[in-house]
Amino acid sequence: MGLPLPPEGYPCPLKLTRVPAGTSWLRIQRCDHAIALFWGEREAGRWNDPEGRFGVLYASESVEAAFAETFGRELMATKAPAAVKFLSRQELRERCVARLWAERDLQMVDFGGPALQALNLDARLLHTCEELEVCQRWSAWLHDAPEQPDGLLYPSRLFPRCLNAAVFDRSSAAWQEEPQDNLFSYPDSSGDPAVFQILEDQGWGLVD
Repeated sequence: MGLPLPPEGYPCPLKLTRVPAGTSWLRIQRCDHAIALFWGEREAGRWNDPEGRFGVLYASESVEAAFAETFGRELMATKAPAAVKFLSRQELRERCVARLWAERDLQMVDFGGPALQALNLDARLLHTCEELEVCQRWSAWLHDAPEQPDGLLYPSRLFPRCLNAAVFDRSSAAWQEEPQDNLFSYPDSSGDPAVFQILEDQGWGLVD
C-alpha cells in the first residue's frame, strides 16, 4: 500500500512543538558558497514544495548527522552493503560547517514525536524514497495549514538517532549563521578534529 495523500482541508488542528530561540543547528556546505542559510525552492528534497512556492532550509542537530546526510545520501544507489568507501582530505577541506540558529521561538511539526500518529501516518513518510512527490505534497499541506508552522523536525534517514530540521522560508528573517572550520579541522569537544571519529564510526576510509 502506498503512502496516503494529504486530505482536502484541515479537519483537526496541527500539534506543534516549540523549539526555543537560540537552539543550534549545523549545516555542511561547500566552502566556496557565500552563505549557509539557503532556502531552496526548486530542489529535489523530501520536504520541498513540489510547485516551488516556498523554500526549505535543511539542517541537522549534530555534525555526525550532517556528515551522514552530506556524504551518505547516494550510497545505497551506488554501493553494495558494507562496501569499502573513501573520502579524500581535499574533499573534507572543501566542505565547511556552519552553526545556525533562529532568534525567535519556532513552532515545528515534530515527526520525531507524536505528530505522525496524530495525522494517522507512519515512518514510511520519513524514509520511503520511491514516493518523494507524496512527501512533498504533505510538506506543502503542512506549510499551508492555518497554524502556519515554521517547518518540520524528523529523524535523519541516514543517522536516525539525530533530528533534522526542514525549515520553511517564512521564518528566514529570524535566522543567523556563524561559520565554523572546514570539515577536516572542525573540532570535537576535546579540541581534536571530529572527522576522524566520524569516518571510523560511519565506515569511511581516508585517502590523500
